[in-house]
Amino acid sequence: MNLFSEDWHVSPHLAEVKVQYRSEVADRSRPQLCSPEDAYRYLREIWNMDAIEIQEEFYVLLLNNSRKCLGWTKISMGGKTSTIVDPPQIIAIALLTNASSIIISHNHPSGKLKPSTADINLTKRIGQALKIMGLKLDDHIIITRDDYYSFNNEGQLHSLF
Repeated sequence: MNLFSEDWHVSPHLAEVKVQYRSEVADRSRPQLCSPEDAYRYLREIWNMDAIEIQEEFYVLLLNNSRKCLGWTKISMGGKTSTIVDPPQIIAIALLTNASSIIISHNHPSGKLKPSTADINLTKRIGQALKIMGLKLDDHIIITRDDYYSFNNEGQLHSLF
């Protein structure tokens, strides 16, 4: 039985979709991020510190069950007061890399550490979406040139979802 009409054929104009995650880093070489302090130190290594007081950026750290970092990705770069973050993009990356949990992070160019209402709402949306997909949001870390704010350390993370 043919499920397609007689006029159906493969179109060369459609996009080919490939799903692939390849890592050449041995598990023993991956940093283990057991605390917000560990994550903050790692984020400082990958962050463009020359731009931290100029424009807001948003990063995701991808972790396995042992809290070893599978990798990281920059989700967006914005202006001096905000950046656009697309939660479905974050979920897709976490699923494609087979992460068990993630840590999200962004900077405040102003140097102010307190999360905004928008920061809190975004954290809640991402955490709820991850939970539906069987994944976990371990933390949301706001960084500045000299310090950081951890939703987890401040007890805010688990009250959101």
